[in-house]
Order: sequence, then C-alpha cells, then structure tokens
Amino acid sequence: LSPFEKEILSMTITDEPTSGTIARVQLRMPDGKRLVRKFDGDASIKTIYAFVAQSNDDAKGGKAFELKAKFPPVDLLSSVDESISSFGLSGETITALWK
Repeated sequence: LSPFEKEILSMTITDEPTSGTIARVQLRMPDGKRLVRKFDGDASIKTIYAFVAQSNDDAKGGKAFELKAKFPPVDLLSSVDESISSFGLSGETITALWK
C-alpha cells in the first residue's frame, strides 16, 4: 500500500454531521452502488477518499481507486487537502473508479 492508502484506511470516519457546514454528496462506488452521504463541509476531500476506502472490501484490501467529480471529470487526488465545500463538491456526484 502507498503511504496515502495507509493514511486513508487508518483515518477515523465520523458519523454524518447534523449541524454546521454540511456537504451532501452522492458517491457512485466502483461496484455500481450509489451512496448518499453527508460530510462536514470544512473537512478535507481526503475524508471522502477515506470513506470510500473503508466502505469497499476491495479498497480495504489495497485495490487502488480514483475519485472524479464535476464536468468534465476532474481527478480529486491533486486537491485532497482542500475542503469539500471550498472545492464545490456539495451536491455533486463523485465517481469512484478502479485504477
């Protein structure tokens, strides 16, 4: 596993927020499932990577994936330290693809 993959697999995923800046995103998982999840809008995009990695057995096992959002699709890896809200991901569909 890469250092980034180890980091996202070890991050703590908190419950969905009920107050504050809430960013609601739809995730299209690599297996085709769709999940709607609320995140703290001030949290980093890395939190979404951690959620996907910890929600999928293949990703937990170290299978590499990428996250893309917006149109045209933008790879989110270069922006992992930006906040979910500042990057404009609230209300977006984020697609997880196997590399």
